[in-house]
Amino acid sequence: MSSVEASVLGAQRRSRRFGIAWRNRVLRSIHDVAVLDADPGVYRFQYCPGVERVEGFRPFIGFPDFDRVYESARLWPFFDLRVMDRKRPDYEQYVNWLGLSTEADRLDILARNGGEQKGDTVSLVEAPAVDDDGATSATFIVRGSGHAVRSHGSESTIAGLRHGEALDARDDVTNEANPAAILLTAAGAPVGWIPDLLIEYAREVVGSGGSITVLQNNGPSAPWHMRLLVRLAGRVPPGWSAFSGMEWPPASASSYR
Repeated sequence: MSSVEASVLGAQRRSRRFGIAWRNRVLRSIHDVAVLDADPGVYRFQYCPGVERVEGFRPFIGFPDFDRVYESARLWPFFDLRVMDRKRPDYEQYVNWLGLSTEADRLDILARNGGEQKGDTVSLVEAPAVDDDGATSATFIVRGSGHAVRSHGSESTIAGLRHGEALDARDDVTNEANPAAILLTAAGAPVGWIPDLLIEYAREVVGSGGSITVLQNNGPSAPWHMRLLVRLAGRVPPGWSAFSGMEWPPASASSYR
């Protein structure tokens, strides 16, 4: 665990923000659409400004109003059901693939698994913690490893990756779903992509000399969407934060019940 992540735990997770993206399967485009904020004793959900103009997008189940700030003392089923049931016999293996223990809470798991479900079009990412001096890190599962392997024949490369090995990042401007995508490679061979919601953050960190290293290669027993757990670490300008700015809802939005 990095010092940044430890400081978050030590603060009892006073505030956590998750960006939420939606994929338009018809147009093969990806859009930032909402945020989930978690503060002591309360969860808040709200859509991004202008989301009603995103072609093909419809409100999520349980959140019908684009202009409302939803609040709850408990995590809504829309998010909670994106975490495996603790009673399942493969739960321990599941959280181990995520680099977590069986004691991990629901938000910890959502922060690692991306909230994606089979056949779903929704994904989410937690805003990475940033120290006062700009030091930061993010741990995540590499996206699209199966597609990268099938498209580029890089299965032997991904199979050989070990803990601590460095990955390179390069622009993937020919990516049809997202021309801003960042492709991850090992020895020049593609192994997957940085999550779309972390692209802006990754550009800041990599641009300042940050590194991307393999934490876990879960091997062929893991499904492709759980194959590689990596850490992106480095620096961003002090005060920088993900999922903020005019295109995102303010974290301090007044509540509406």
